[in-house]
Amino acid sequence: MLIEDDPDDVFLFERALDSVKAGLRHEIAVERAGDGLDAAYRVSLEDLTNKLPDVLVLDLNMPRLNGVKFLHALRATLELRELPVIVLTTSTAQPVHEEALRAGADKVFVKPDSADALSEIAAEIVECGMAFAQSRL
Repeated sequence: MLIEDDPDDVFLFERALDSVKAGLRHEIAVERAGDGLDAAYRVSLEDLTNKLPDVLVLDLNMPRLNGVKFLHALRATLELRELPVIVLTTSTAQPVHEEALRAGADKVFVKPDSADALSEIAAEIVECGMAFAQSRL
């Protein structure tokens, strides 16, 4: 699940995923939530129906419920401690990254300037999601 409010960033990430998909034998489906509140609702429903995504890709700066508050809700209220959450943010500030990690992010990436670098990040995220999916079997 991609939790991102910027349509340009959604497009770029989905394009990076397309390049990763080309080298895989597995289908990758991407569900999108436009902010943390929408994501919290969707994840809680998917938890109830046992259809959780394999990985969450989270922006931090979003309307209604920002990424850090979403992480606190996910890890504490929804008690989904094992679901991988990868933060993809424009912030280069180390305190922002540390706050996201303390709130429950598994890893933080700064949104890169090049398509190749974003594809490398997308490949790592897909690998993380596939590992989590295998652990649930």
